[in-house]
Amino acid sequence: MNTYQNSHSHDEKMRILIACFSYSGNTLKVAYALQKVLSAEFTQIEPVEDKWFLFKVWNSLRGNLVPIKPCITDLKDYDALIICSPVWAGRTPAAVNEYLSLLKNARDKKFGVLITAGGKRNQKTAVYIREYLTQQDMNFLGQTRILADEVKNESFNEKIELFSKKFQIK
Repeated sequence: MNTYQNSHSHDEKMRILIACFSYSGNTLKVAYALQKVLSAEFTQIEPVEDKWFLFKVWNSLRGNLVPIKPCITDLKDYDALIICSPVWAGRTPAAVNEYLSLLKNARDKKFGVLITAGGKRNQKTAVYIREYLTQQDMNFLGQTRILADEVKNESFNEKIELFSKKFQIK
């Protein structure tokens, strides 16, 4: 008798995984705020070896990969993935590149990109992540950029609210 419920699966919540890489803590702070709004699951992307910052920037500029600690990379239990990443020298951190290369069961899943950045100039990070995941047959829902000043002043909640709306419909 509950055919009405079955035919209205849009009431069902999307299962979302937030994968976050953070160096300074800014991206982590924003990702946790997003997690709260979406009631999403969380996995942290962490390099195995914590190298000197300039090596990290160099790896990012070169598009390198670095080994990361175990974290959730299999998307079989999720409907959507949100990558939260800082921008380093206009590029994607090497640990995020590695995470993307390890993703499994990503086909036909939805995704979004949230980046944190110090400056306002055009960044390649979101574009790279978007192109990479689109090539994995994932479906792009949206992206947002939060500036370091917005994190410091805690004035990013409106951006989080707007961005999260893209993930609240199944």
